[in-house]
Amino acid sequence: MILEKALVELNSKQNTRDILEILWITFNCNHFDNDYYKDKIEKFTKWEYFISDLDGTFFRWTLQKEAVSLFIKFVKKQDYFDMDLDDYSNFLKDVKFFNDLEKKAYNKEIEYFEYLNAGIFLLLKHKNLVEWDEYLAYIKYSFKKKEKINPFRFSFKKLKEILEGGKNFIFVSWAPDFIFDIYLDLLKKYIWKNIWEQYIKQIFWVWSFLSINTQEYMPLWGKDHKSWFIKRLIDNWIFTNIVWWMWDTASDFWISYMLNENTDFYFVNPEKKVFDKFDEFKKDNINYHFVIERKDLIIEVKKEDIKYI
Repeated sequence: MILEKALVELNSKQNTRDILEILWITFNCNHFDNDYYKDKIEKFTKWEYFISDLDGTFFRWTLQKEAVSLFIKFVKKQDYFDMDLDDYSNFLKDVKFFNDLEKKAYNKEIEYFEYLNAGIFLLLKHKNLVEWDEYLAYIKYSFKKKEKINPFRFSFKKLKEILEGGKNFIFVSWAPDFIFDIYLDLLKKYIWKNIWEQYIKQIFWVWSFLSINTQEYMPLWGKDHKSWFIKRLIDNWIFTNIVWWMWDTASDFWISYMLNENTDFYFVNPEKKVFDKFDEFKKDNINYHFVIERKDLIIEVKKEDIKYI
């Protein structure tokens, strides 16, 4: 199925499926019965943790979107005379409809995660147009060249504070493992340069699993899985204490419900819905902070002082 037809079904009143399911990608949400996530959990060190979202909170962009954008650019850089012209033509058609989907996502006509998942489909469907290892090398080169490793300064300051205090830092991300691995490798070099190499051992991470060969996709953060997964880490005593949390969307309020009283919960560059739903979603006795970072300005704002213009 091409994206054009998927968009029609996605917007139908009868649709109850994610766009990846519509497009025949295996959409597996059974995380805890799968060895991939079990193995990840077993590798965590039992200790005090700072837990942070990645995209939009620590990393300035969205890794999932970056992976697809770079894939499209990389395909177009190839000599299309070496490709099957029908395959290349279908790729261009899907890209056109993917761009239309992006507009719908930014206009709030569809959920943003549907747009991101459509990108995963685009990547999986047309992956044979490129040499996969060459594409991964292209991602790494592009990230280094465009300096997309640089985190938000506030977030990086918190990371440094935690590591120097002898505690652990865990990243969570909806991004597929292959793009996260690339970013994390470059981030470790950034930490080695700006803090100390030894601290790399105190950083842990969990992300979505994407099988390139079987087209099986296990997004970590489907619906309630974000808090469900972290609750499992708490119940297994992997987190002996949660120092701080750092997130950016209203759906992350549910994570704060698991915190002890008077724990600090940071919303870094939060979406508007965080303020709109604050009184409805907040948990009493949690210290919510709203941090805005823009160019050389970093400020903490109070919800009651927010004025929309």
